[in-house]
Amino acid sequence: MRDELRRHVQRGGRTPRASNDNRRAGTNRNWYWVLLVGAMPTLGLLAVLSTLI
Repeated sequence: MRDELRRHVQRGGRTPRASNDNRRAGTNRNWYWVLLVGAMPTLGLLAVLSTLI
């Protein structure tokens, strides 16, 4: 029990998952890229408008 608790704390405490959950363990960080790609056209448009004004 003690050894299992130490592994849990060192790894950051991964949450238990269902046995039929086929997603990869580290895919929850993709929303950063989606947010970045979605924000780039807006930031580019603001940069163009700021140079015109």
